[in-house]
Amino acid sequence: MNWPDAEAVLVAWLASALGVRVCTDTPADLAEVLPLLRVRRIGGTDDGFRIDHALVDVDAFGPSRVDASALAARTRAALLDLLPGSTAAGAVVTAAGTVSAPARRPWENPNVHRFGATYTLHLHTA
Repeated sequence: MNWPDAEAVLVAWLASALGVRVCTDTPADLAEVLPLLRVRRIGGTDDGFRIDHALVDVDAFGPSRVDASALAARTRAALLDLLPGSTAAGAVVTAAGTVSAPARRPWENPNVHRFGATYTLHLHTA
């Protein structure tokens, strides 16, 4: 089975839907390119046939606590309200859900604030 790349799906879809920079690796110049979303697949399962159940962390970075929190909230709303039924990066997303709601997460640079959340996506190859 050729499973879709959940990270590529979210990078493409979130960049288009929210109009912000989205990546899978934190850039060295993070403080200069805010706001930014970072997507990382952290696990998941499949149904053995067609549907991938990806577990994904999405971190929202901003220049202030308020900015990072607002971006995390916008991201959550978009993932839950707009993503299901969408096609991106060669995959169809059939469902999305929150595993862990956006919460403040530490970051070593005091000029960068981070809110992270964990989501589950159900997707299959288009």
